[in-house]
Amino acid sequence: MKILLVNDDGYSKEGIKVLDRALSSAGHEVWVAAPSSNRSAQSHSMSLSGVLEMTSFAPEHYHCSGSPADCILYSLKGGLFPSLPDLVVSGINYGYNCSSDILYSGTCAAACEAVLQGTRGIALSHEADENGRYEFERVCAFFVRNLEKLYSLTGEDIYLNINFPPHFREEVEYASVGRIFYHDIPEIIDEKDGKKLLRLRPGAVKRDLTSQGIKTDIEICMEGRISISVLKVNPQVDMDVRPAVTELCLS
Repeated sequence: MKILLVNDDGYSKEGIKVLDRALSSAGHEVWVAAPSSNRSAQSHSMSLSGVLEMTSFAPEHYHCSGSPADCILYSLKGGLFPSLPDLVVSGINYGYNCSSDILYSGTCAAACEAVLQGTRGIALSHEADENGRYEFERVCAFFVRNLEKLYSLTGEDIYLNINFPPHFREEVEYASVGRIFYHDIPEIIDEKDGKKLLRLRPGAVKRDLTSQGIKTDIEICMEGRISISVLKVNPQVDMDVRPAVTELCLS
């Protein structure tokens, strides 16, 4: 299989390197187009002006000065590779991309952009343990061993979002998407010449574990199992409010 790797932590990070080695050792043809530096929480941002740099650091391996979504668009449409890959794998991300965090995730956005560009996408994320250690080798072993089955779940308008908790049990559960509430507070750190300098002060984090028949991704991960969500690439409309909209009289 021809597999393009991307992430949002940067091409030099261990997560993507371990994934590259594992897939190559399993006989897959691996390409890389990943950000030159950390671009976490970039969501689906794209560079619409200026010039991007795509720098080769190994055969069919590039790092890009743009966002994760840029990496996909510019590499697939810019003639860097001989053809479309069979699959784009985004990760392995440092930390979860669960619930509301999906909205901010460059990791998930790259997998989404891959589908929009006509290929298949899978996002991989892994949370560190209490000592800050990651088990990238275990994540890769599981992923490579089950790649064909996971690939069969991908589609033309969906991508997979897979999250591995620390010390994970090799048990998979289909997940709904929960909500995470961050009570971070913007604080002013300096004022001069009419300008205010602000930064975020971390606050409490609240996780909504409410589920309607299907456990949420974060709930599954908190139980030590691997969560898999199948996400649509296009926003979904709320059909329940359609009658009320239809009844509106707008001038």
